[in-house]
Amino acid sequence: IKLIFIKELVGTIRDKRTIIAMIIIPLIFYPLLFTGIGYFNKVGSMKSEEANSKIMIYGAEFAPQLVKHLQDSEKIEILITEDDFPNKLQNGDIQAALVIPLDFKYKIEQEEPGKLILKYDATEAKSRIAQKRVNQVIEKYKGEILLQRLSRLDLKEEFLTPLILQEENIATAEKITGSFLAVLLPYLIIILIFAGAMHTAVDITAGEKERGTIATLLVSQISRLEIVLGKCFAVMLISFTSMVLGLLGLTLAFLSGASIAGGIEGVNFGISTNT
Repeated sequence: IKLIFIKELVGTIRDKRTIIAMIIIPLIFYPLLFTGIGYFNKVGSMKSEEANSKIMIYGAEFAPQLVKHLQDSEKIEILITEDDFPNKLQNGDIQAALVIPLDFKYKIEQEEPGKLILKYDATEAKSRIAQKRVNQVIEKYKGEILLQRLSRLDLKEEFLTPLILQEENIATAEKITGSFLAVLLPYLIIILIFAGAMHTAVDITAGEKERGTIATLLVSQISRLEIVLGKCFAVMLISFTSMVLGLLGLTLAFLSGASIAGGIEGVNFGISTNT
């Protein structure tokens, strides 16, 4: 068993493809890949945040006060037109379109809910940012309307908030991160183990048959059980080593602040305890 075990380990170490899969990819490629993804996504996100959002308003005459609020807002560029906005939105000429119905002003005056339609493309970062900015303005405008209605009824703003619930999370950031990793880590380990063992397992079985060396082993004094066990132990050690190196490479990537999630949305493994 020991002889077969050492033979397969030496053969694996001499294989350049295995060395690349076990060392180069986990320790060099993973950190570079995650760092690159995180960096470019962060740069793209910053550019999207700095750029103005072009908002097309359809039916602006039915909500002049709301339009004024949007025009006075930073990072929002208003386009008042009757053109067909779906094509402009799909082509990226605008980032969002606000549709104001004919009866909007009438419903607000009658103290009824006024309906607004905001169209945006959730697959585009700039469009999502535009949707967020318009929502903030609409929420502010909605608050002003609500205060006016309360004033006419001689009611205070606190009338709408009969109860305040204050939630306090006692878990530390380390505990939250540990809980997250406890769910992710087992699946990650399984993937890395199978990925590390795949090439070696195929090479020392089917590969040895193709090279014609399996016959030499079978006619030797070593029993077939010892051959199988030696090969299995070699695959186990190689897969374990590959898993450790893979986790080390991913750890280096995460420590460099280059997680994919952090690159996309600015969220990393240091989860806030204020949630």
